Amino acid sequence: MVAFYAIILLILATIVANTIYPYFPIIPKAFYQIFMGALLSLVPLYHHFVLEPEMFMLIIIAPLMFYDGQNANAHELRKNVGSIVSMAIVLAVLTVIGMGYLSHAILAGIPLALAFALAAIVTPTDAVAVSSITSNMAVPERVMGMLERESLFNDASGLVAFNLALAAFTTGQFSVGAGIKHFFVVFLGGLLIGLILGIGAVIIRVYLVQSGKDSSSVIVPYDIMVPFLIYLAAEHLELSGILAVVAAGLIYSASTNQLRLSSTQLQLVSRSTWSIFTNILNGFVFVLLGVSLPTVWVNIQQDHNKSLSHFLLLAVVLYLVMLALRYLWIRLDWALIHSKPADRSHHALIGALSGVHGTITLAMAFSLPLTVNGAAFPFRNTMIFVAAVVIILSLLVPTLVLPFILPKKAAVVDPAAVAHERKSLVAYATKRLAQENPDNPAATQSVIEILNSQATGERPDKKKVRDLINQATQVEVQTVQKLADDGIIPSGYASRYVRMLILKSQMSSHNPFVNLTVWARFVWHRLSFMLSRKWRRKKRIAEQQRRLQATPHSDRQEQLQQQRIQQETGKLKRRPRRDPRRNQQKREVFLKIEDDIYTNIVNFLTKISTIDNQAEVNSVRNYYNARHRRFKTNTATNQNELFIQAFQYEYTYIRQQRTAGAIPKELADELYQQVSTDQMLYTQEIAGAD
Repeated sequence: MVAFYAIILLILATIVANTIYPYFPIIPKAFYQIFMGALLSLVPLYHHFVLEPEMFMLIIIAPLMFYDGQNANAHELRKNVGSIVSMAIVLAVLTVIGMGYLSHAILAGIPLALAFALAAIVTPTDAVAVSSITSNMAVPERVMGMLERESLFNDASGLVAFNLALAAFTTGQFSVGAGIKHFFVVFLGGLLIGLILGIGAVIIRVYLVQSGKDSSSVIVPYDIMVPFLIYLAAEHLELSGILAVVAAGLIYSASTNQLRLSSTQLQLVSRSTWSIFTNILNGFVFVLLGVSLPTVWVNIQQDHNKSLSHFLLLAVVLYLVMLALRYLWIRLDWALIHSKPADRSHHALIGALSGVHGTITLAMAFSLPLTVNGAAFPFRNTMIFVAAVVIILSLLVPTLVLPFILPKKAAVVDPAAVAHERKSLVAYATKRLAQENPDNPAATQSVIEILNSQATGERPDKKKVRDLINQATQVEVQTVQKLADDGIIPSGYASRYVRMLILKSQMSSHNPFVNLTVWARFVWHRLSFMLSRKWRRKKRIAEQQRRLQATPHSDRQEQLQQQRIQQETGKLKRRPRRDPRRNQQKREVFLKIEDDIYTNIVNFLTKISTIDNQAEVNSVRNYYNARHRRFKTNTATNQNELFIQAFQYEYTYIRQQRTAGAIPKELADELYQQVSTDQMLYTQEIAGAD
């Protein structure tokens, strides 16, 4: 249970950091995650926290590298093989060698093999961290492509070099020729086993889809298990597990056409699951850094071989030398990105600053063994501390410098314009649905309610909602008055309904005088109507008396005799017993009232609805829909056809606006994408319900 609670708290810290980041996006997300981890280290559960290195590589790094390979562009990789070899292999190996000797020179007490291991740790770059820093900046396409391709493969180069250095330290034996041979065997062997197992994984997945076993409960867990199994298989053969999962991910990327044979719902669920999973894992790494730093700090202070200033100096020197080396490599065009001579210096500076170190660097630092030959692994805390400082410097420096040398990214589509047009197309679909389906208002309004909730996430203004409820209440009162005036319902029922209406808590609780006003208007209307009816009755009786006086005496006597007989007969009639169907009649009356009120309220809300008051109108619509469903519990509605109509109306609106030139192509594409996503999600819900 302790391990379970530890993992849950780490995930919770990651979620909190990701929640805070959108409010202050100037600071990279990784810093929030490190800070949350540092706070988490105060919990007694994380005092002297140590993560098992093998589990860290398997559980976190393997799926992250597989996801990166899966999302890589196979065509771009083939096109830029030279650049990949130059940056991810040649530069990485030279960096390890140079930084290894430099680390050994500055920190003389550290064995040369461990110095090379430290250099291998700080060599890999992280394109995801770069993207988080430059999300609002226009990074040159050539440079960004180079960074993404480099980070995909130099991780493996660093890991292979790291393992070679550790093997040399633990065995005490190292040969240059044997080391190079082992490097290529592990490197190329990892690629080969990854390609073979990746092809097998794709074949099995395609078979599952074609045989009808393409439900998300089968395919998504299968896809998530693939990188773990391939990593374990490669490591069992003493090959590079990281390169194996990268190669398998590339096979998935190259097999896009075959994998797209699965249903749209499955593709959507798979993409969403992987996106959430990898985001959590990326955040997990930096939270772990924050959790582990206090323990590392305490352990370093207990070491007496070197002071903390030496470790800080080593980290700063390593970062600056790597920065200079990357700058020269790109400036001399050894990176093979073929920048124009005028842009080469600028691209070199951006490429050097964007060599951010992140997930893999931290992963290798944590993967250092805890013991060697039965004793504590030497310099483990020092190497983790130096790697952590290099990571922080590589995040902090570009965060401060890049905004001054890179222009802000011009938004392809203005988010405000997207939100406005989104509201407009929903308003268009709403009106068309209401016009085309007048005979089924309950189902139509239910669909409209869902459409409006998807259109905006704004909270309704409470004052506007109260005003709309007051107006809707007036519509209810007028409807009841008309039903009573037309003799469709008895006046007693009308009075009872209005009294119930007055007692509603939803009616302007902040202004009780509104209730009194509504009641006074209704009472005055009823009194006026009753007095008018009484006056008309008296007038009719007076007219009958006048006609009776004008008739001959014998005819008059006969009419009077008939009236007396009718009166006596009426007196002899016994009062009828209560009709057992009276309750049913009462219910029918109230259902009639509810139907007419609901229809009038729907028409009222449709009439006043605009793109500016969608949230408030939808709030009132929600209330009346819920109330109407209570009255009409047995009403069967077929909403599927209505949703299909709504999506067609939304597509029609986008097409009309695009044809008229009212919106640009980029905005239309964004709206098409949003409507398509809504349609896929609805289709998925229907399929799940079936």
